[in-house]
Amino acid sequence: MKIHDGQFVFHESLNAAFLKELFEGDTIYAETVFEDFLRDLPAYWEKVQSSYQNKNMSLLGTNIHTCKTLFGYVGFTDLQELCQEFENKCTLNTAEAIQTDFNTLTRKKQEAQKIIENEYNRLKRYNEG
Repeated sequence: MKIHDGQFVFHESLNAAFLKELFEGDTIYAETVFEDFLRDLPAYWEKVQSSYQNKNMSLLGTNIHTCKTLFGYVGFTDLQELCQEFENKCTLNTAEAIQTDFNTLTRKKQEAQKIIENEYNRLKRYNEG
């Protein structure tokens, strides 16, 4: 969470090696990607919740897949893997059978969103100099 030698250092929950390769030190680009994530995630997650509530498992899998991609772009590779596991479960289970998994995923999504909000604000301050 600190800045070392003038370099922006991402939150420890994020895959720093992945982000370093993705952004190649371009913190303006990183700020834009994080801003897009914060803008897009609520609408995408609404679709996830709707498909879960309607017990439409195939649509739920599709909607989780979209969120999985978003989490990857901001370095939440562990959450990306969790989404993949959940997506796989959607093809084999009922909504009731994956309720605990859904609740866990929802909680982790909320935690991730808070971290990205903080990182976005840090990036903005960093980029403003």
